Amino acid sequence: MVKDVAPLPGFPEAYGRLLAVLQDTTADWRGELWDDIGAEVVSWRVRPGGQSIGAILLHMMVVELYWFEEFVLGCDIPDELRASVMWDEIDVDAGKWPEAPSQPITWYFERYDEIRARSLETIKSWPADDPVKDFYDQKVSLTWVLGHVIQHEAYHGGQIVMIYDLWKCWGRSSG
Repeated sequence: MVKDVAPLPGFPEAYGRLLAVLQDTTADWRGELWDDIGAEVVSWRVRPGGQSIGAILLHMMVVELYWFEEFVLGCDIPDELRASVMWDEIDVDAGKWPEAPSQPITWYFERYDEIRARSLETIKSWPADDPVKDFYDQKVSLTWVLGHVIQHEAYHGGQIVMIYDLWKCWGRSSG
């Protein structure tokens, strides 16, 4: 038996296939979170000022909005939406992670699912010919953008799973 992904319908083949990979990636790391993870776990940090599951999830939402709408289409993200994902409070390059809302993981998944649905609709408006865009001193294709977001999601999804595992070992005793 061969495991593969079928392109999501309604998209040019290359975008549809990569979006199917993105959806599969999301399902993979979410599938590692067996329990109904409560707010105390979602907001727990391995170290002071470090990432929490909630802050990473918000960052992942910001990344989708940035790359798929702001970068590719040049759209301004509405202030209300920026605030809801704590856009201006997160600066991963400076190690700045906010105190994320104290909510269970299901709350975050609902928000993320809304962003993903928005992303899928946004990508339907992308040019089908996979144009190249300037990104600082290099040129990137829209298929590269999709691949980059997939890599980003897999990286941070793994962090979320690891933070949850660390909480099961150490966090229970500290809270």
